[in-house]
Amino acid sequence: MMKLAIFDFEGTLVDFQWRLREALEAVYPRLARAVAEAGLSQKTIAGADYCRLYNYLQRAISDLGLRLETMASVDEVFDRFDADAATRWQLYPEVYDLLAFLKAEGWGLALDSNVGRRALNEMFARFDLDRYFDVTVTRNDVALLKPAPAGIEKILQGYRRRNLEPGFTLLIGDSVTDIETARNAGIKVAVRTEGEDRTARLKAHAPDYLVSDLGELQGRLSNL
Repeated sequence: MMKLAIFDFEGTLVDFQWRLREALEAVYPRLARAVAEAGLSQKTIAGADYCRLYNYLQRAISDLGLRLETMASVDEVFDRFDADAATRWQLYPEVYDLLAFLKAEGWGLALDSNVGRRALNEMFARFDLDRYFDVTVTRNDVALLKPAPAGIEKILQGYRRRNLEPGFTLLIGDSVTDIETARNAGIKVAVRTEGEDRTARLKAHAPDYLVSDLGELQGRLSNL
């Protein structure tokens, strides 16, 4: 039976470089029409991070034309900030060892990222990651971003015929959002520190594994 590891991308495989606050500031002016016509909550918009704002807009704008227009505009901003982060992303040095280890042990490898497809494909080519992963899900492949479990569910659909081992699907990330995503999907979660969220905040959300880097995680998984 196959074990499955589902990786996050930014902050997990590469260092965290997305300019979160600047991206939101660029998005807000583009929401004026949606706020006026769909009666969106400005308080909710102001209090949401980028992924929860994205999901709120998808759920709250009932008019299809307005929703498609709004989300296309948001995606344009997010693509720009993906491209900006891509100029600085560096692969963590222990990534190849962990991926090679998991492959050798017969794990399935997938990726679920809120980064868009264009930037992710460029990074996979730059860092030669395609040879490790069976499937990748990006912001452009689902209607709702993490912490919604849409990406995980899409990945699991592709593995249903591969005889997955019960209890051995693991999301590997770096944030509270990743922990919440795993809980929403009913799977285990491992998070590394020094990514998007700091150690104390991660500990407060009680992941199944909390590690300093992916090398430490490899040691933990080798005992399963």
